[in-house]
Amino acid sequence: MRYPAWGSVFLPPELRSYRRWPSECLCGSGTILAPAFRDKFLALRISKWPFTPGGNPGDYVRWPQSGWIRGDVVDLSIFVQSASVPPIVVEQASEQLADGVSDAATLLTGIANAHPGAAESISEALKQQDGDQTRRMAMAILANALVFHESLARGPGELANVRTLDELKGMAGGLRKSDVLHEWRKILEVNYWPIFDIARRILQVIPSDRVGPLMERLVYTALSLTESNLMRSHDLNGEVFQRLIADRKFLAAFYTMPSSAALLVGLAIRPDETPAGGPWSDPVELSRIRVADFACGTGTLLSTAYKRIGQLHEAAGGDSETLHPAMMASALTGCDVLPAAAHLTASMLAGAHPRIKYDRSSVLTVPYGRRPDVGVALGSLDLLDAQTAFDMLHITATAMEGMGEREQELWAKLPHASFDVVIMNPPFTRDTTGRPGGRIDFPNPMFAAFGSTAERQREMAKAANALLKGTSAHGNAGEASGFLVLADRKLRDGGTLALVMPLSLAIGDAWEASRQLLRKSYCDVVFVSIAGARDDELSFSADTGMGECLVVARKVSSDSDRATFVVLDERPRSQIVGSSIADQIHESISMKLRKLEDGPVGGTSIRFGDDVIGHAVDAPIPDSGPWNLVRMKDVSLGQVAYQLTSKGIVWLPGMAISDAIQLAIADVEGIAQVGPYHLDISGNTNTGGIRGPFQIERLKTATAPTYPVMWAHQANREPAMQFEADSEGIIRKADDPAEDKSVMDKAGRVWASASNCHFNTDFRFNSQSTAMQFTSRSTIGGRAWPSIKMHSSDDEKVLTLWANSTLGLLLHWWHANKQQAGRGGIGVSALRRLPVLNVSKLSERAKSSAVAIFEDMKHRELKPINEIDRDANRHEIDRRFLVEVLGAPEDLTEDGGPLWLLRQKLALEPSIHGGKVTKS
Repeated sequence: MRYPAWGSVFLPPELRSYRRWPSECLCGSGTILAPAFRDKFLALRISKWPFTPGGNPGDYVRWPQSGWIRGDVVDLSIFVQSASVPPIVVEQASEQLADGVSDAATLLTGIANAHPGAAESISEALKQQDGDQTRRMAMAILANALVFHESLARGPGELANVRTLDELKGMAGGLRKSDVLHEWRKILEVNYWPIFDIARRILQVIPSDRVGPLMERLVYTALSLTESNLMRSHDLNGEVFQRLIADRKFLAAFYTMPSSAALLVGLAIRPDETPAGGPWSDPVELSRIRVADFACGTGTLLSTAYKRIGQLHEAAGGDSETLHPAMMASALTGCDVLPAAAHLTASMLAGAHPRIKYDRSSVLTVPYGRRPDVGVALGSLDLLDAQTAFDMLHITATAMEGMGEREQELWAKLPHASFDVVIMNPPFTRDTTGRPGGRIDFPNPMFAAFGSTAERQREMAKAANALLKGTSAHGNAGEASGFLVLADRKLRDGGTLALVMPLSLAIGDAWEASRQLLRKSYCDVVFVSIAGARDDELSFSADTGMGECLVVARKVSSDSDRATFVVLDERPRSQIVGSSIADQIHESISMKLRKLEDGPVGGTSIRFGDDVIGHAVDAPIPDSGPWNLVRMKDVSLGQVAYQLTSKGIVWLPGMAISDAIQLAIADVEGIAQVGPYHLDISGNTNTGGIRGPFQIERLKTATAPTYPVMWAHQANREPAMQFEADSEGIIRKADDPAEDKSVMDKAGRVWASASNCHFNTDFRFNSQSTAMQFTSRSTIGGRAWPSIKMHSSDDEKVLTLWANSTLGLLLHWWHANKQQAGRGGIGVSALRRLPVLNVSKLSERAKSSAVAIFEDMKHRELKPINEIDRDANRHEIDRRFLVEVLGAPEDLTEDGGPLWLLRQKLALEPSIHGGKVTKS
């Protein structure tokens, strides 16, 4: 294709004979200028930069919006390759492919109704139960094969005899199944088994008298896609695959966006050296590297890694085509429980150089569910077992090789400590403590794929527990924590970990051991999150509706006490943006980042030209507890929170350190008793017994409950700091006298935890007003409002007042799990470690002042936290608390002052406003 698409390239005559470009250039819209190369220069003038939302030269956007991007010739080469395919073209082609596959699947359903044996044979080939999903998958595989057919037809060597689809359509009698199968047999004699064998098995069982309309539709789709020059794009196949998986929560099939894959790969595979530490120019060195994805799905991450390896090898003077057989044989390992997923991954990798033969492949379909001999298989998690040569049982996997499928013994092929890079977007499904979508028909959703029975799920859970016992994995964290253990075991010393993970990895209680694994066994940790406001803006995958992060780190044997935290304003919009962000992050790290300890000055900007697209900060990793620097658009807020919690000083943006105010801070458990978990108040054991002694009932009007309970949220009655119980507890009656006595004893212990102060454990920042609340009589803290019991009700009043001041809200937000838009969760266990004002350290005068302020303000209506910048009552709480209790100067709290600025910053945080726009 012509490059640039518009404009001209100007080379001085003295440079026209040179093959090597200058080592550095400036890139942007308009003109690209490079410094002298042997005292000469190169100028590339482009009237309209070809990074466009469409294929029309008139439809373009400038990127960056202003300024210039600095890079070398390698960056320019990669940039040009990425920019050659506009994202909108991929999106339109994806829609076209999805429509064609869906139409063909509808036709297949009609065929299956008349010929049920055909549907049964297709299900057997795909190792899936018959249904809409399986039929769509079958048609996607046929479409993929037809696209490859067209790209291979009339190619070099033996492929020269393969007829094109148009030739087949023009034959007497039109397009016939037998003719297509004949051409596919020719292709299979050359290579390409992963693509055409499974497609052949699907096509040949469809009756010839019914296959015509189906094939016409798929051939039309394939020819349309080849015309767009996107026939091997993993963007296409990955996105279509995502749409075809009906139970993707159970199959871990969340689709990694190509733009996110480019970012993660760019962070993990650097241009200065190969993942094995050698030069990019050495083909022998490259053939020895090992990159693995043990949950490969559509193959997006693995194929993106392969693309980058090829680009960097060619930029160093190599030829990536000559590497292809070795890369397919051993360098690139992909595993998945879905045969169709392994098929697509093998297709994507083979499609990098479709006309180069390869004999062996390391793309594996791993067993899952009931084993034919005895026991169960857990997919890639079985690789946690360091199987020895003396074991009687062996689990094999089916490898998608160039000339056919072959059973391979997993442990011999995938030993521990043997991979240079492990890159994954692993399953996020949790165990029985978190049931997706409220479904209760799966005893363990983590193992509910493929219609597993309840008994088999329990058997698989038991096997997984045995494999993960003593590791950092945790059931409440879910399957992803087990895959982190797997990645750690497979990486060699010095290898690179690159994962897409739930955002709760940073803050969730269940992830503490996983954070300790990263802290103790890895260095050069880079942790990337997205500040985005809405649920659909927080992830690096498609359709998760939950916050995600990227974690890249190098495996070492010594502790690491620091990490780089990057918060992007939004998910990368294209592959070119993703890879460029990775370059910007590497460059920023090399130039020394702002530190969390620097005070309220903000982080280091990540820029494209003059456009700021995120911030990075160098921060200490705590010995234990959460890593709080996630989803934070304004890093200065984190720096204020850090000074409060670690130094006990109030140092606000715009203040000099000499003006900072000393403040006593303590964890909640250091000054108070946190009440029980809600299931210990009202809940059953796993076997149906009585765990919590109370039955919770909504409180009726004009009643005086014996055991009042703060159980649930009701927004219209919660705008002030003091309001009363919404429910009451009724002691449950057990059938057995001994159990009944136990229930009564439990009820006594729960009632002893009742308090006046209660904590908002699931805080909706954009609709709720209070972080803690106060009840006039002692009340049991329930599911939404666990209790905090202190020495006196006055202490609880002071703590409630603090928690609803701007400083208290800042620390609540700083420590909350911000995995969902506009919401911050802090569970009972995390609440014990929440830093708050140490009420016990206040003087009697200061405490009396705080109690008086609470009494004055307790019924005043407060706005939701996203409106904190224009909440007059909150401003009064701040002013009076800082001045009357802490003795701060008045000017600290005035409009335009440091505290005013802090409120403005909080209101603008996407994780607080959640995209909710409010009018002044």
